[in-house]
Amino acid sequence: MTKLDTADLMRQKFILELNGALAMENAGIERLQTRISETIVSEAKQQMQHHLEESKVHIERLNQLISSLGGQPYQGKLGLPLPKYPQPMFEKMNNSMTKPEWELKRSEEDLMSESAESICYLMLIQKAQLAGGVFQNAIEPLSLNMKDEENMAEWIKTNTPFMLDKLWPQIEEDIASSPATPSRSQ
Repeated sequence: MTKLDTADLMRQKFILELNGALAMENAGIERLQTRISETIVSEAKQQMQHHLEESKVHIERLNQLISSLGGQPYQGKLGLPLPKYPQPMFEKMNNSMTKPEWELKRSEEDLMSESAESICYLMLIQKAQLAGGVFQNAIEPLSLNMKDEENMAEWIKTNTPFMLDKLWPQIEEDIASSPATPSRSQ
């Protein structure tokens, strides 16, 4: 394989990975829109709206990077790294968890998703650094995207105690007023 063939193959593979990040951001936009509509914590809603706008900028940066490398930006979505509960467990959760409990569960999933996005950008940055050359141009925009993802993950971690303080009394009240308390073995 010639040096030109090797460089072209590296470029194609990097474009493929950038498109993977783009597909992840596309799915993230959809998830954020859903979370904004369902969240019951106004501070979380505001933070998600802010991150939604950041995510739109991430998509634009990725589109520009992919195009500048001669690629075609992918418009599809990728599955986000969220837990998939066994059906019986999911049904029990659906039948027993209150809205505040689901808010906390969704917040856990938000943290998983934001952390995964951050890791994806970290790996892309490291690959661009090793590859050098034309890939160096990707480092700054990918670093900006990674920083936003890290900031969102940190916001969730930092604000979890606040969310717990706000939601826990309602959870306790809901449990105390439920007609039947599930047994401990369930």
